[in-house]
Amino acid sequence: LKWRMSASTLDEAKKTNFNLAASTAPKIAILLFRKHVVTNQPYIMKLITQMEELDLIPIPIFINGVEAHTIVRDLLTSYHEQHGVNQGTIKRENTYQPSQAIPIDAIVNTIGFPLVGGPAGSMEAGRNVAVAETILSNMNVPYFVSSPLLLQSIEQWKKNGVLGLQSVVLYSLPELDGAIDAVVLGGLVGDDIELVDERVGKLASRIHGWVSLKRTLPIDRKIVVSLYGFPPNVGAVGTAALLDVPRSLQALLQRLHDEGYDTGSFATDPDASGESLVAALAIVSE
Repeated sequence: LKWRMSASTLDEAKKTNFNLAASTAPKIAILLFRKHVVTNQPYIMKLITQMEELDLIPIPIFINGVEAHTIVRDLLTSYHEQHGVNQGTIKRENTYQPSQAIPIDAIVNTIGFPLVGGPAGSMEAGRNVAVAETILSNMNVPYFVSSPLLLQSIEQWKKNGVLGLQSVVLYSLPELDGAIDAVVLGGLVGDDIELVDERVGKLASRIHGWVSLKRTLPIDRKIVVSLYGFPPNVGAVGTAALLDVPRSLQALLQRLHDEGYDTGSFATDPDASGESLVAALAIVSE
């Protein structure tokens, strides 16, 4: 990152008319296969340069094998985590290297597999989820899973979608750790892994959206709460088998109020409750 932000790098970019992201742009850690660097897969440089052009500062991290959590744990941090450490609410592992750790705004996993354990971690569902949950919760930044397909050509993907095995390994397993917004970046073209420009743009747009939301104060965020209401006009609003929807809704709104969200007068009105809100919604929906 120091090299990326240096005056010499900025001067070189100007000389070659390359559009670097602004210095205030989100800093994004990208987990990549080291093997793909060694074999000169073209998608890596294309992904890095396109993210710069889309006003994101990529921080490429080349994973030797598929055990990704150690570098995330030891060499990455976030402003949320740093604040928690200073306040004594978050404790880092002894392996953490504060003098070298880079504060980031989001993580993009392009290698698939769980954050902890790689393929071995996937042999027993949820075995290492708690470790990954601690690392990611402490950092509290968006964690995206976005990978090019390694076993399908772009043409096959467009025709048949993502095959079952790849869907599990590349997307479902990282989602158990908390990864969001899965985006297929590309696939095989002959022996090379290539990107689809539109998909990179889609990923960048989502990253900007999530980071912008993260930087927005809770009181200014807009949240929609959807309640079950089918079939219509038969009193089904807010019903769910074996679930207490009114009390859950009330607890949710109270939690949002406590964390700084604008819930109107609901949290302070002594007559307001989940029951009254569900009943009002039922009347409105008729």
